[in-house]
Amino acid sequence: MKTLRALAAPIASAACALALVTSASATELKMLTEDYAPLNFERDGQIVGIATDQVVEMMARAGVAYDMELTQWSRAINLAEKKPNTCVFAATHTAERDPKFQWIEPLQADRTVLVKAKGRDVAAGDVAAAARLRTGTQTGDYTVGVLEQNGFTKVDLSPTPDVTIKKLLAGRIDLMVTTASFLDAAVAEGVALEEVLVLSETIMAVACSKTTDPALVASMQSALKSIIDDGTQAEIQAKYN
Repeated sequence: MKTLRALAAPIASAACALALVTSASATELKMLTEDYAPLNFERDGQIVGIATDQVVEMMARAGVAYDMELTQWSRAINLAEKKPNTCVFAATHTAERDPKFQWIEPLQADRTVLVKAKGRDVAAGDVAAAARLRTGTQTGDYTVGVLEQNGFTKVDLSPTPDVTIKKLLAGRIDLMVTTASFLDAAVAEGVALEEVLVLSETIMAVACSKTTDPALVASMQSALKSIIDDGTQAEIQAKYN
């Protein structure tokens, strides 16, 4: 009987450990993103892009189950802030957002830029002059805070970047604030835009709700680090340049 008890103890411990591992791996994260090329966009029914490809590889290396959805940014970041086991990407890591999320980074270094319709005469020689003009961006985007910090008062909000571009090209707004990578992708597709000013340098990241399991976040950060260290991140970035 004593021998049976001795054997039962490690067996029970192993079973408990297996149950814990199974429970953790069974947790499915909700990964939300937006249509914002080249970081995230849909191609042939698949969500791809510089950030998306890294997230897919990161989740595979971390062994974390997930479901990915492309949606409007305002909805995505609102859900990621409030719901457990929910993350949004690629989110710009700002001082204002910092305490609201758990961060996995960096997916990409970028610049926040002001752009205009190509060839249009816009009096924006410096930030002070630009701040007096009608400037568009999207609801819930980090750029809303950037504009406010720089004294912009005529801010026009749209649900998506595409709507803002249409307003810009139609002359309904004077400027648009976006990332340099988004501008490059738009120009490559033939959209007649050009850079006016650089407002800030940015770090793009995965932002997970504060109620997301910290152990999962840590495993994802470790996986992202391995993607950076072995050159996979650079390969993914080069693929979209």
